[in-house]
Amino acid sequence: MMNLLKSLVAGLIGSLAFEPFAIWAFAIISLGLWYQLISKQHFKQRLQTSYSFGLGVLLPTQMWTGIYVGNLPWLILCVAQACFFMIPAIFVGKAKKFNQIAFICSYVIMELTLRTLPFTGFGWSRLAFSQVDSPLSSIYPLLGVAAVGVFLAWVATVRNLKTFLYPALIILCASFIPTPVSIDGSVRIALVQGGVVNLGLDFNDKPKEVFLRHLNQTQNSILPNQVDLIVWPENAVDVDILKNKDVMQAITDLSLKLKTPIMIGGVTNSPNPRNQSMLFEPNLKQVYTKRYLTPFGEYLPLRTLAEKLSPYAKQINDFDAGSNSVVFRIDNNEFRTLICYELLDDRFSVENDKDFLLIQTNNATFGDTVQLDQQLNIGQVRAAESARNIGYVSTTGTTSFINRDGKIEAQLEKFSPGTLVSEINISSGSTYAQRYGWLVEPLAIIALLVLLMVRRRGSQ
Repeated sequence: MMNLLKSLVAGLIGSLAFEPFAIWAFAIISLGLWYQLISKQHFKQRLQTSYSFGLGVLLPTQMWTGIYVGNLPWLILCVAQACFFMIPAIFVGKAKKFNQIAFICSYVIMELTLRTLPFTGFGWSRLAFSQVDSPLSSIYPLLGVAAVGVFLAWVATVRNLKTFLYPALIILCASFIPTPVSIDGSVRIALVQGGVVNLGLDFNDKPKEVFLRHLNQTQNSILPNQVDLIVWPENAVDVDILKNKDVMQAITDLSLKLKTPIMIGGVTNSPNPRNQSMLFEPNLKQVYTKRYLTPFGEYLPLRTLAEKLSPYAKQINDFDAGSNSVVFRIDNNEFRTLICYELLDDRFSVENDKDFLLIQTNNATFGDTVQLDQQLNIGQVRAAESARNIGYVSTTGTTSFINRDGKIEAQLEKFSPGTLVSEINISSGSTYAQRYGWLVEPLAIIALLVLLMVRRRGSQ
């Protein structure tokens, strides 16, 4: 029982690496405590200890998922995902050889399962997302998020100062390796945070209210030819733009009046809902449909079970996912956008190789919770990983400009309407992480298989 309590506390320490605390060193401390516990235990004890550790990390970090659908779905999510934390317990143990290597590789595999299983996965609580302000941030553009997980586990399992020097020297050297991404000019962008009437699932209860807020905010804050692109957040148009021709005409007229392209976010129905980004210049020019949908927001995992457990579950409609990537073009510039939850998917980071990146999100559906800050933090990681400037725009906050190092350069206050204008860099090329980062997880699997064969031969 004492070991279960220790592992739970270790997991809770790990949760402090995420917002609102964001103490990056706690990720290393918690992994070190976890490793020390399971490396001295028998199999059954290791499984129990690891499961308890997983609950400690997940329960506080993902508490926001139940704010509008009830606590039971939140508990089910965390209880289910904690099972993945038992993966290292299978390979690390008392009197086993190469425990450190086994822990590092199995930890990477554990984070892989978090982001991919079940369904589309839910990798929100990967400790590798918590290091954007730590020395480990130099690894993001070099080998990506999965490699940061490698170094987290490596540093957490060192036994003395001598063995600590190996990862420390690599991390130090990584900070001096120049990125192959070059800066080729700049573009001036306006991010519009129009706000909503109500926080929660009923943020768009009054038709066109959210749209009018963003329309008025844009009209009152931006002059003709002041910027090269105006960006509205996800769900800024809160009615089906294809069925409300007056709304489409109003956006066209606004683009024409300001002599500026406008990127908007909205939901269309054909017949099921689709979450889309649309570029007007001044007429509707390009459309992107969100491909990676938000569990508990745009689709409900285990819907039948969830509807029996929570009366709020039926309020969530399942969306149709898009299938194609879209490169948007304005003048001589090309860019992509990610819609909200898509920034969680490592696969999309490879695509972030255009001039700059936008992230459009509607955080009103998660109210005044830590979700807003945690998601922005993941956006910072994607900026560092791709060495790209990011315009991060939300209906309610926190609308920000993020530089290529993952640092916040400018930001609006939460829940207050406003317009954020900035000149951001145009970049070209791909980081090493975008080219080779995908290899980290397969190599971890291969290394673990080789280790198992070595152990088996050694026991014969």
